[in-house]
Amino acid sequence: MNSQEPLVRLAAPWGEAVVLPGRGGRIISLRAAGREWLWRNPDLLDESLALTPAARRLPAPTGFATWANWGGDKTWPAPQGWSSAQEWAGPPDPVLDAGAYTVLERDDLRVRMRSGDDPRTGLAVTRTVTMSAGEPVLVVDSELENVTGHPVRWAAWTVTQFETESFRDHDDPRCGVWVGLTERHRAPVTLFAPDGAPVLERVSPSAGRVPVGDVVGKIGIGGTAGWLAVVAPGGATLTQRFDVRPGAPYPDEGSEIAIWMQYPKEEELEGLEGLRPTARLVEAETMSPLTSLAPGEVLRHRVTWSVTDVPPPVAGE
Repeated sequence: MNSQEPLVRLAAPWGEAVVLPGRGGRIISLRAAGREWLWRNPDLLDESLALTPAARRLPAPTGFATWANWGGDKTWPAPQGWSSAQEWAGPPDPVLDAGAYTVLERDDLRVRMRSGDDPRTGLAVTRTVTMSAGEPVLVVDSELENVTGHPVRWAAWTVTQFETESFRDHDDPRCGVWVGLTERHRAPVTLFAPDGAPVLERVSPSAGRVPVGDVVGKIGIGGTAGWLAVVAPGGATLTQRFDVRPGAPYPDEGSEIAIWMQYPKEEELEGLEGLRPTARLVEAETMSPLTSLAPGEVLRHRVTWSVTDVPPPVAGE
């Protein structure tokens, strides 16, 4: 294995994105508004994005304890689970999360990549990452294609890991993950809480905030307005927007957005096959509706990222 992974760098006057096609087609870095937004695993990638010695000695993944969490932003199928063939039993998996994506097209502002065919889900995932040359906007298009000869039913699930080590010991009350809410909003669902869980604080009828703290857990949020915004100390904000279909079926008890939060732990998490958090990060997750796909049909899900130096009046509106 080479020490340097093949990288695709996209650059515009407002920032730079780096994509790792060989590691699940993920965006591994986004530098904009004077900061690095994405978390990446320093045990696996060094500051130059070269593989560390530990990354070159990775064991074959057999469960969460041996999952190589590279970080960044990726596309998975939902729902996640291990009880039936209608659930995605990952990560880890050898195709959609850990597999190499083939670069189909690329230029200075755009890359289009496709996974291999995944026998477990019956899907192939195509990811297209496009930077705007002018406005500070990045668009991530996910396409889930049924490559089998029979119908399948999945949702598209984007998972973006944001670094939050820089959020410690600050006094900026705007910090955290903001979520746009509608009149359809109901109390968040606790999906996993081995050590507390994130809390959504209702700030106004149209927005709530999830403060960053020392918890390990995940909540699902329904009745959203199709946006979330990560506000860093000082006010720099990255907003993700996507389409929501009211009344459509969504995974995780009707969640259009999910928030995972963690901090370093000395002990393994109960119920997750030996997974032990080693870093502070927040995972912002968006979902498409669960969709039945005939052979050859494609489910499309677009997430539009925008970066500003200061948060809008209600961080995302």
